[in-house]
Amino acid sequence: MMNNVTFTHLKLLYKPNVVSQYLPISLRQLEEGLNKYSKTVRCFHEWTVSKSKKSKNQKIVSTMQKRKAEKVPVVAKKMKPSQMKVPSTINIVVIGTGGPGTSHSLLVTTETARYMFNCGEGTQRLAAMSKGLRAAAYAKLSGLENIFITHKSWENTGGLLGLSMTLESQLNPESKVYMSKKKEEQALKVATSARPARITIHGPPGVEKIALMARKFAESANLDIVKAKGVFSDAALSVQAIPFYEDQKGGSEEEQEIEPGGKKVKQNEQALSETSVAYAYLCQPKPVMGKINVEKCLDAGITIGPMVGKLQRGETVTLDDGTVVRPEQVLDVVDTEKRPFLVIECPNLGFLSSLYANKRLSSHMSDSGEDSFALVVHMSPAEVFSSEQYQTWMRRFPSTTKHLVLNRSAEEADLTRVRTHQAMLNLVSQDVFPLLPVAAATSPNETRDISSENVVLACSGMHYVYRGKEIGFQCSPDDFDPVETQKTCLEDSELREQLERLSQTTPGNNHHQSATASNGTQLQYPSMVFLGTGSSEPNRIRGQSCIVVRLSEDTVIILDCGEDSFGQLHRFYGGTEATRILQKVKAIFVSHMHGDHHLGLFTLLKEREKAFAVDNKPFTPVLLMAPIQMRRWLKFYHQEMEGLSHMLRFVKHQADLKTFVDDFHLPAATFDDVMQELHLDEYKPVPVDHCNNAFGMVLKQTGGWKIVFSGDTRPCDNLVQAGMDCDVLIHEATHEDALIAHAKVSKHSTFSEAMDVGSRMKARHMILTHFSQRYPHMVPFFDMELPKNMGIAFDNMQVCPRTLESLPRLIAPLTTLFSEKLQYLEIRRIKRTREQAEKQLSENQLEAQTS
Repeated sequence: MMNNVTFTHLKLLYKPNVVSQYLPISLRQLEEGLNKYSKTVRCFHEWTVSKSKKSKNQKIVSTMQKRKAEKVPVVAKKMKPSQMKVPSTINIVVIGTGGPGTSHSLLVTTETARYMFNCGEGTQRLAAMSKGLRAAAYAKLSGLENIFITHKSWENTGGLLGLSMTLESQLNPESKVYMSKKKEEQALKVATSARPARITIHGPPGVEKIALMARKFAESANLDIVKAKGVFSDAALSVQAIPFYEDQKGGSEEEQEIEPGGKKVKQNEQALSETSVAYAYLCQPKPVMGKINVEKCLDAGITIGPMVGKLQRGETVTLDDGTVVRPEQVLDVVDTEKRPFLVIECPNLGFLSSLYANKRLSSHMSDSGEDSFALVVHMSPAEVFSSEQYQTWMRRFPSTTKHLVLNRSAEEADLTRVRTHQAMLNLVSQDVFPLLPVAAATSPNETRDISSENVVLACSGMHYVYRGKEIGFQCSPDDFDPVETQKTCLEDSELREQLERLSQTTPGNNHHQSATASNGTQLQYPSMVFLGTGSSEPNRIRGQSCIVVRLSEDTVIILDCGEDSFGQLHRFYGGTEATRILQKVKAIFVSHMHGDHHLGLFTLLKEREKAFAVDNKPFTPVLLMAPIQMRRWLKFYHQEMEGLSHMLRFVKHQADLKTFVDDFHLPAATFDDVMQELHLDEYKPVPVDHCNNAFGMVLKQTGGWKIVFSGDTRPCDNLVQAGMDCDVLIHEATHEDALIAHAKVSKHSTFSEAMDVGSRMKARHMILTHFSQRYPHMVPFFDMELPKNMGIAFDNMQVCPRTLESLPRLIAPLTTLFSEKLQYLEIRRIKRTREQAEKQLSENQLEAQTS
């Protein structure tokens, strides 16, 4: 028997240091001459077993028939789902509550896998900020491979691209520019050998088209998006999609009972509009297998070790005499929740008839046994959830079923980290960094629309422990205290001194003439609110590009609108003021077709239309200024999701483009329309050096200011000439100077390059934005000499002519405020510089030797 035992087996059975005590040879010698020493090994094995004190179980196991060991492969293979261990912990975590300005999304987590239900705009960022996610065991986005969509809508899918880019970036070592040399080499090896990051989308017909179309706006190449069919099942749970239809267009009740992927339902769904189908997801966690009871094994006739392993994995085995032994016959009973849970969204009242008639769901609503639902997660809109028809349907569930509600009645997103950061900035300037408005608190047990102790409104930081130590709802409340945050910051004596000097130099002591009107009063407009100042995917502190420019009391233009721009706008202004701002938005400018600059467009358009309806104001379409390639994206949304042509008038940047083949009818407008409606003397899109069809912008108010926006670009002479002598230049500054090579490849600007553009343009004021997500808190200038007319942008920062003068003076206290963060960046920069120098020296020496 031992002749067939490999060296690998020996290492698994015995610790190397123990083997070396009894065998006077090295491990390498043992591997090379295993046959020669097989007798010694066998004797050592028999001696070890005979000398050990055997427990009752050990004695039983030792009597079992031994199977010859098989050679263990050198490269471990990925286990099949059926071979994975059933998880002992399952948490259902609220990511997006569906509250005001927030999408609804859910994450189910186990020790080994993650499953997401719906992925609206901002989901990736909400997950990064979620206290509920941090509190739940094993709750991380890494390992997420399956996303379940309840209905084909932008509200459920708008965050797929941002989330996918974040998951993909974990395999991309180029995004980790501060890695040590050793870690970078390891990351590169993993990235080049690993398969592409795969996201499997489950949902109604056509739902995968959104993610595949959105991929065209990202430069990520190592991402694989696929659509799944049929019932999903792995070691943790099985998920069955139950379709229901708008106005019972789906056919008979019998057809609706067949699983998606079956012939009848497939024919049924193809005959429908894809948005007329919704999926409820019946989730059945796999039962936890207890420990093997050896006495029960002997009673059942199990005498071969491998059979024990199969039984422990939940597999049935057959003995030599034909007897079938099931796992429950030999495993101890484990007391865990066995009932399924349900995730459902009824998009509108038209789906209710089909929901009522669904026999598959009704079979789980009649009693309180193991077939009843432990939890139902409702993502139905507030107006549907509160309707009498929906409430009647809910009352059919037994009293043992809990209900979790994710819609506009729930709380807003968990903003603890954002509010804490804003409170720190507010310490430096209350005018430039106002505290964010706080929404009215909602009790987690408030029900509003139904009187039942079993109905819980989602709140930030909530998760439901389905399987674990404390079963039920858990909530980590927002413990933000701006006073305590600022008090902690003021313990720094250097910061206190700088703030004292800053207070003695108020903006009113040294006004620039451009900040004062001809009658001597201070100008209030144009004002600018920076809602997103980061590049690529968002992080906790910096969102994707978006700037709200208020040209006058009643005229607003939005410059770029990355993912979750509306959420940022709502969180900055609050609900009522956000509605007023949207009513005043006359134009939206999109610089180029990268997703982080326009994926928030559709939500802005829809929320703007709702804002007019709130006050019964007549609706006027917005001017959308964008590259002509935007038409393809608009056409896709119009045809695949819902009509939007009535919401906008399209103004293409390429004024000299004569032909563009497109059968999509979209109301058009001209540059003259833009200047007239925004009260401008000049409006000019400027081609810049980034991707194809990327543009900056120059606009000049009638009798007012000249504003230049760079979009994404390398230093560009076209922009310098067009923006000469402007009042405000808003320029991207993605990378620090040490990463000039990276900036050239990605076609972005470094800090110094952006400053040089402002100098050559003779801009009166300059604001740097669009920073790499390496710098979430503060930009590392590293003792650079900074222009005296330059400020740096943060999310939730507002400026106007009165406060522009103060921006340069804020940099010193801001640097002190975030000194610890900057020290870390400085250490990483020095370390990387040293490694680059060592690499260059090694290359020079090698070149000298070969020459």
